[in-house]
Amino acid sequence: MFDLIIRNGLVCDGTGRDAYRADIGVRDGRIAAIGDLSAQTAKSEYDAHGKTVAPGFIEPHSHADLSILFFPSMESYLRQGVTTVVGGNCGHSFAPVGDEVYRAAIVDQRVMFRAKPSYFESTSFLLPLEKAKEGLREEYGIEMDWSSFSDYIDKVNSLPPDANIVPLAGYSAIRAAVMGMDCLREATPEELDRCEALTRQCMDEGAFGLSSGTDPQYIPGPFATDEEMVRMLKVVAERGGVFASHTRNVTRDGRPDRMEGYREMLRQARAAGVRAHVSHVHTLGMGATPEACAQAARDTLRYFEEEAANGLDLSFDVIPSPYSMDFTVPYFATFLRPFVLMSGSRQQLARNLQVPDFCKMVRLVIENGMYPLLDPKEITSVYSIVTVSRHKNPAHLGKNLAQYARELGRDPLDLTLELFAEDCDMCGAMALPGMDEANKLLCEHPLAIPCADGISGSKDISFGLNEDIDMMQNPMGLSFMIRWMLLHGKPRFEDTIRQITGFVAERFNIPQRGRLEEGYFADIVVLDRGRLKSHDRDENPLQYPEGIDLVVVNGVETVRDGAMTGAHAGRMLRKN
Repeated sequence: MFDLIIRNGLVCDGTGRDAYRADIGVRDGRIAAIGDLSAQTAKSEYDAHGKTVAPGFIEPHSHADLSILFFPSMESYLRQGVTTVVGGNCGHSFAPVGDEVYRAAIVDQRVMFRAKPSYFESTSFLLPLEKAKEGLREEYGIEMDWSSFSDYIDKVNSLPPDANIVPLAGYSAIRAAVMGMDCLREATPEELDRCEALTRQCMDEGAFGLSSGTDPQYIPGPFATDEEMVRMLKVVAERGGVFASHTRNVTRDGRPDRMEGYREMLRQARAAGVRAHVSHVHTLGMGATPEACAQAARDTLRYFEEEAANGLDLSFDVIPSPYSMDFTVPYFATFLRPFVLMSGSRQQLARNLQVPDFCKMVRLVIENGMYPLLDPKEITSVYSIVTVSRHKNPAHLGKNLAQYARELGRDPLDLTLELFAEDCDMCGAMALPGMDEANKLLCEHPLAIPCADGISGSKDISFGLNEDIDMMQNPMGLSFMIRWMLLHGKPRFEDTIRQITGFVAERFNIPQRGRLEEGYFADIVVLDRGRLKSHDRDENPLQYPEGIDLVVVNGVETVRDGAMTGAHAGRMLRKN
């Protein structure tokens, strides 16, 4: 007897081969049989007639490993058919941990504020360890009782998670564990020896590879030289691991140049002989018009193709929509964080912004570099990526802040403060208008894999400080796989499925997953292609997608008929 039989489905097995009709039998967490099982019985059965049966989808770029202890549900991933996510990206991982630094201050705003109170800094990658431990305990009831990479895998598996997590070791975490708070410099020879030993330990304890983050704010990653990274990557290559990197958006002297970041990463990968995977490729800052962005995408892809043709083992991931960035905010007030905190509420801030000397103070603060998010001179400012999505004056709706300021001949900061003063309930959607063609070009490339850059949790999780400056899931975190299948899929659906299953497993060397094959782990999705729907561009984007009917993780039904079963069948995997 089987534990589960999925009957009568059209099987897309993750290899790209033509789909075929078959039953699938599951026993003891693995696929035990594929074929005609009409004479067999099971404890549970599912009729997949008229539907597609595929391997569980794999997300190549996630930060779920950083959020899983705070937000233990993996519902946002499972509801779109994702059964495995790759975590530890951008140089960020929750382990290893040294004596001084806490590294995971990306989604734990409350812990960060307790450990390092700041109105202006919403993310810090170097927090004092003991204060962060207190914050974790008081805010979430979490005891930070791990230090090694292996310890953290055990900690996550004690939950256990709802889906599988493939961990990368973040090099920023390794560097901070060795060098402590004094890590914003080149490492000494003795420190390099210790970093290499710790990299080797992480790989031996189960890491699938090493990630880096080299944007200036992703400290201490940018301080690692080529020679340092190549030395660490040779350890990764020896153990069959992958190198994934959030590459720099600027040159080392601060000029905007994404291509320089790609060249740096791939130069390091080639020197070390390691498999390379470029994180969340896009064209932000590479062109001022849709045509320029599309050309930037072509130039990027041409460079990747040249590197691959010259023998580099290369792939990349891309968020499959230019209309979804990082997180969702219920109020535009989130972008005005320091001034909301000073004022006490978004309503009071709107009143304060009608007072001239308060506005002057805001401008002086920004011009002095204390809050680059609102500085029009900074490449990281919000104006080019935020569109007014809610305002009591309909004349402002749908206006990109940068373009709107140009149309009116206004300073973007002055215009933004005026719009907020008119309506403190205004909302801004993070989007890159005009980048549809560029995004499509990136997504359709054979080396591309869709990603969400997401976290764990449900659609309702909140990781802001309070309701005025709240942050919630990125809409792509709920439906990126559906969006990709609907808009950017291959002509053959079998190829579409391979790109998000078998191909990802091959790139990250995840054994016995990503295909429907006897003996493989039973991570399985049943979907109805005719009902696939993403809500990411609806007025309310934080809705689960439609068309995913059954999700099986390690042989356990986790989603059935579109509803969570309450099973916690996932695990954080170990490479070895």
